[in-house]
This record gives sequence, C-alpha cells and structure tokens, in this order.
Amino acid sequence: MKVLAFQGSPRAKNSNTDMIVQPFLEGARQAGASTETFYLSKLKITPCQGCLDCWMKTPGICSLKDDMGGILEKILESDIIVFATPLYNCTMTAYMKAFIERLLPLENPRMKIINGHPAHVMRYPDKNWKWVLISNAARPDQKCFDNLLDGFQRKSHVTGGGLHTPIVGTILRVSGLLMAAASENAENSILPFDLDIDWFFEACIQAGKEVVELGKITQETHEILHRPFMDMKIEEIFEMGSKALDVLLADIE
Repeated sequence: MKVLAFQGSPRAKNSNTDMIVQPFLEGARQAGASTETFYLSKLKITPCQGCLDCWMKTPGICSLKDDMGGILEKILESDIIVFATPLYNCTMTAYMKAFIERLLPLENPRMKIINGHPAHVMRYPDKNWKWVLISNAARPDQKCFDNLLDGFQRKSHVTGGGLHTPIVGTILRVSGLLMAAASENAENSILPFDLDIDWFFEACIQAGKEVVELGKITQETHEILHRPFMDMKIEEIFEMGSKALDVLLADIE
C-alpha cells in the first residue's frame, strides 16, 4: 500500500503542519505501507488555466509542463492521499489550491447523479483512493475549519460521488501554535507553563496505522486527536495568546 502526503505549508518541513503529517506517516509505515511526502511550496505547480485540454484534447494529460505531470503518475500508483495544509484565510494555502486545481486530469468530463447529486465519472474507476485531510490553525475554535472541510467534502463527492474518493479521516488541530511552543526548550517557549502533548503525536501515529489497517481513523482516535491541548475556556486562551503576542511584538518595537 502506498501513501502520498501533499503538504501545502509555505514553511514545508519547518511547519506546524508537518509536525502532524510525519507522525501520521510513521504510523502508516508501521502498518506496512510505503510513504512519500511532497512539499508543494518546493515544487513548480502552475495554476490551472481552465483550457480543459486534459478533458477534450489529450484526455487525462495536462497541457502544462511542470512537476505536476510526474505527481499525477505517482497518484495513479497510490492508495491513500493525504492533503495537509495550515488554515489560511479560513481555507487552504495557495500552494494547496493550485495543486487541487491541477488534479482535473484525473476526472472524466462526463457526469451522472450519485447519491442524489451530480458528480464526475471516474476516469480510473479501478482506483479506489482514500483521502485524509490534515490541517492546523492558530485559532482555538473548531468551527474555523468549517469552510475547509466543506470544500474537501464537496470535492470528494464531485470527483467520484464520495464512493471512489471517500474522506476516511480528518485531523483538524486547533491551537496549532502550541505544538511548536510545547516542543521548544523551556527557556525559549512563549508559554508560561509546561505543556505535555505527547499524547497527541501518539494519536497521530495511531491514526496512520488505522487508515492503513482498517481503512479509516476510528471514532475513538478521532476524539483523542481533537481533544483540547489545555483545560481552558476560549476567552482564557485568547487572553494568554494576547500576552504572548505582546512579548513577541515588544522585541520589534
């Protein structure tokens, strides 16, 4: 089984997003899968031009010549696709958006009604991909992911009626900045207290195992992944964040 992770953070390996992706992939490897990470900010992926050549002139092949051609070939050999992006402007980064647009060659222009909604027929019906969505946000409220999740759910349906490309798990981590803060040396941390979140990274590993072995992230693991990092009210978290921001801004004022 092959797992491909497409990581859309501009900071690539030095990002909070990657702190989630890599333990997840470690779990997938422990379950026997092979994994590969693509850092989209390091690749040349031109935004889709809307020419529809991949539908009408060269079916399944994009007319743009960049890194996406090789990526599409790898996707055709994969089983699980991980979309990972920090939350930017209530949705995904520009790198992830360009990547998703360029997945159009995988779709067939023909459509039919599936589960009561119009959806594209799969160009490769024998490829039963599974999708995993990973994201993190600085905000402490889970609803901040609503637009991102809705977009991926709609894309999953349009791409294959939600049948060929089901989203089998999500890791949508609020208060994502605390991951880096908790991992820093105590003298450099912006936190006024020690924060142990090893349980979260262990759950990420477990999630990777489950997707490979069970075909989905179990409800139990999902609940652990989305457990609050701190037993604090949102108002208290905002107040603490404001104080930390004051400290950081004081260094540049």
